[in-house]
Amino acid sequence: MLFGLLVFGAIVFAVFSLAATYNSLVAAAERTTRAWNDLDALLRQRHDEIPKLVETCEPHFTAERGAFDRVLEARSAVFAARQTRAADALGQAERSLRAAVTDVIARAADHPELAASQAFGMLRQRHATIDSEIAERRERYNDAVRQYNAAVARIPGNFVALLGGFRSLRPLDVGSSADGR
Repeated sequence: MLFGLLVFGAIVFAVFSLAATYNSLVAAAERTTRAWNDLDALLRQRHDEIPKLVETCEPHFTAERGAFDRVLEARSAVFAARQTRAADALGQAERSLRAAVTDVIARAADHPELAASQAFGMLRQRHATIDSEIAERRERYNDAVRQYNAAVARIPGNFVALLGGFRSLRPLDVGSSADGR
């Protein structure tokens, strides 16, 4: 009788332990999804700002159409990568977009009337603000991914993850930015 109660108690403990582990994995996965969605909202904002930058600069960059083509190509690549939630593809696309936009902003120095323009100044400031906020949200996402991956890798999480279909996620790497983030 005592042996039966011990076995029953062990089974109940194991079931509750597995349920608690599963719930913690679900919570960690939800945190990564929420962090991704927060990051995606800012990427969408920057995506919407790019046509304004092109429209403002284009009349001054008559001989430099290639700079705009690079910005628009990179913008399209970011949009496609956002749709798939592929961290590696998004990281590469973000690096390309940041480089292309930085190039356009740097070329504005060669056009004093554009550099002095209030509209361009506001767009440049908006770009810097969004870039900074993206870096912060990217770090939040990467922290959530690290915590999630640790939960998936630890015992008994790794067994529950295998049974529950939880897979490790990749952090978002966009390289170093101008502000060192």
